[in-house]
Amino acid sequence: MTPPIDDRADPPGPRIRESGTHPLEMFPVFRRWRPGFARDLVYTFVWNCGFMTAFLLAGTVANLRLPSLPWIWSAFVISQCVGFVLHALFWAGGCTVEAAVRRRSRVVIAAYYTVLSTVGVFAGFWLASLVLGRQFLPNMGDPRWVIAIAVTSMVISIVLAIIFFWREKSAQAEAALERERRRAADHERVAMEANLRALQAQIEPHFLFNTLANVTSLIEADPARARHMLESFIRFLRASLAATRRPRTTLGDEFALVRDFLAVIQVRMGPRLAVAMDLPGELAPLEIAPMLLQPVVENAIRHGLEPKVEGGRVELRARRDGARLVLEVADTGVGFGEATSGGLGLANVRERLRLAHGDGARLAVRDNAPQGTVVAIELPAGAS
Repeated sequence: MTPPIDDRADPPGPRIRESGTHPLEMFPVFRRWRPGFARDLVYTFVWNCGFMTAFLLAGTVANLRLPSLPWIWSAFVISQCVGFVLHALFWAGGCTVEAAVRRRSRVVIAAYYTVLSTVGVFAGFWLASLVLGRQFLPNMGDPRWVIAIAVTSMVISIVLAIIFFWREKSAQAEAALERERRRAADHERVAMEANLRALQAQIEPHFLFNTLANVTSLIEADPARARHMLESFIRFLRASLAATRRPRTTLGDEFALVRDFLAVIQVRMGPRLAVAMDLPGELAPLEIAPMLLQPVVENAIRHGLEPKVEGGRVELRARRDGARLVLEVADTGVGFGEATSGGLGLANVRERLRLAHGDGARLAVRDNAPQGTVVAIELPAGAS
């Protein structure tokens, strides 16, 4: 008796769970418990008692007197027999023909529930007659029997029809809401990707102009170094441009990109820059946001090592900490100073982490004893 959802109106994606499996779930208090066979049997018992109470009240008003105990017992047995027979019929229909019926017109659906209700009421009265005996029920040919079956069938059919069409309307509203949520999520994803690309693009110009200026100055003074620097720069530029066109990259590719970046810097700084990279093989296939480490390494060079006359060392490390992936960029420079709380590079990385992982990732800056700075990025190890 759960309303159908029009798949044609839904975009591709997971199906919405249908709202319920028992008529009592139209009342919010009965939605607290998870659907199940035992629960539905209990719900049917409660549902039957509700019908019994309604019929007893109607009889009391019509006869202007309270029902006797034998009549209450008869009403209880009849309601339970009819209710559980209907429960069995609807369960059998749900396992066989109900799905096909519900794909047809409302007339067919109404006819299905009317016929099933009539058959269930007739079978339930017959079963009750076996339990109660003929002294409590009229003979089959008695008009009271026919009237009782007809009235009961009509009431149950009307109630089921109201419940069905109410659920159908609710399910359609739920499907429309879910479609709107998916549409909003798609818009948010597109906006997030555009924002990520914009943040990535902000990192490029500074390094680009510095590198070209260095190549120009080396062309006449040291052509071999200029050529080596330009080749390293081309490799980095090709990798970084490819990275900006992808929403994700592997940790191995990100380390390779940073390696090309540092190769360009080493041409400029010479022996003043020492580099160490530590990437365990099992972590290389893990996916992260592209261009996540390069701006952190660039900040370490620019704010930590370049201002130091003798230069220093930069280390890039990756490790797993339980369910977390920890990426660290450590330098032995002068420290970031004011940049530890800001700077375009770190601000962009923080924003990209927030957009990609929400509260699931963070960037922390700490001192690197005896001198320098460590920037640590933590994010889910299974991020993809």
